[in-house]
Amino acid sequence: MTFDGKPRIGRERKQRGPPEDGLPSKTKVMVANLPYDMTEDQLKEKFTAYNPTACKIALRPIPRFMVRKLQARNEPRKGRGFGFVTLESEEQQQKAIEEMNGQEIEGREIAVKVAIDSPGKEDDEAASPVTEEATENGVNGSAEPVAA
Repeated sequence: MTFDGKPRIGRERKQRGPPEDGLPSKTKVMVANLPYDMTEDQLKEKFTAYNPTACKIALRPIPRFMVRKLQARNEPRKGRGFGFVTLESEEQQQKAIEEMNGQEIEGREIAVKVAIDSPGKEDDEAASPVTEEATENGVNGSAEPVAA
């Protein structure tokens, strides 16, 4: 309700967290509490012991004109503090969760969990290129985090 007693009409909020009908990934992990300035290359480097095949950092959603301004200035976009790492096998995934969960990166204790794939998305699609629209909306991966 607004101050004048009229019902507030707004746009529908996007669902947060993992998709309700999603399935746990067999090779992908979600890494939370990352530094906002961390790059995909830096994340991949942290997981080199587990043979990562792909890494994606979720980027903050910003308007299109700001994306173009940042690109013109050659400035990177800030992350949202989480990302996804696709590993070679389920064994590597379990090993990474056990060993990396609770580790510190730049003074932040990271959380590593099994990622939940969106319905219709397969693990092998993780290496496919991200669309410009998805990148501009701040989503830079095909899985959603597992609710804690």
